[in-house]
Amino acid sequence: DTGTGIPEDIMDKIFEPYFTTKPFGTGLGLTTVKRVLSDYGAKIAVASKPGKGSTFTVTLPARNETSANKIL
Repeated sequence: DTGTGIPEDIMDKIFEPYFTTKPFGTGLGLTTVKRVLSDYGAKIAVASKPGKGSTFTVTLPARNETSANKIL
């Protein structure tokens, strides 16, 4: 995105449960996303520059019969 970015001093906290910088946030959004992705063998990474924005990259595993059966 092209928002305000994530300050370096909180970058290591953004996936922690209940951590938020928003006045009415729950701090569960990124935690939930990371957990669901992890359950399927996927990963999420973030790159951010304060004042420039952030990029979240999701890496999905290749599909095989074992992972296809897990979804069903």
